[in-house]
Amino acid sequence: MAVLIREPREIDGRTFKDVKVFRSENPLITSEDETQAVKLDEYLVDFFSRLIADAKAHDLLRLKNKPGVIELWYYVGEGLKFVDDPQIVHPSDRRYIWRALWQHAGDLAPGEMKSRAGTNRDHFLYCYRLARYDKGFVLAAGNWREWQDFFDSPILSNNSVLDWFEKKISVIANLKIKNWLRPFIKLVRNEYQNIDMSFLSDAEISNKLEKAFEVFLSQHASSNTSYHD
Repeated sequence: MAVLIREPREIDGRTFKDVKVFRSENPLITSEDETQAVKLDEYLVDFFSRLIADAKAHDLLRLKNKPGVIELWYYVGEGLKFVDDPQIVHPSDRRYIWRALWQHAGDLAPGEMKSRAGTNRDHFLYCYRLARYDKGFVLAAGNWREWQDFFDSPILSNNSVLDWFEKKISVIANLKIKNWLRPFIKLVRNEYQNIDMSFLSDAEISNKLEKAFEVFLSQHASSNTSYHD
């Protein structure tokens, strides 16, 4: 399979804004792959048309660029779960889907497409990651900017850390700590900023995070109140 991307290109001295380009991890893209990519592109058109209509119906679009915008981006992330369906997006081509989303996002784009689009710091990738977690947990942890900071962190955003983090959700939720994300990010960064975690095994990363988590709990758990208050 492949993903259809529209990119600016210069051809024979002329600049074209939206040249169709097929992207895939497979260097050999067949005509069948291109046909599937066009179908995926059509799926994205329909997907965003419906999602924008639903967001308007739920009065979420008014939250753009406002303090409560995390609810809008969580809603978008829930919709993006189709990315996990291999019948829609082949797993090997998933890295290209984030860039393709910008082509059809319309009112659900956070603003103008910038250099982060299609990278591992893509806005829609962050929405997708956010929706992995329970909504109540997400809202209690912090605001959208703090979650962006979490996903931006090289220390915190690798898959091993995200897997560890997901296992801690029930623990943190049961403690009913609120607004904890920023202090936790700061603690982990200060503790491990000079350590290249890419050289550590999953077990070593988990062990280090457990120690940081214990420190975090001792510093903050007793001073926080229930997010149901």
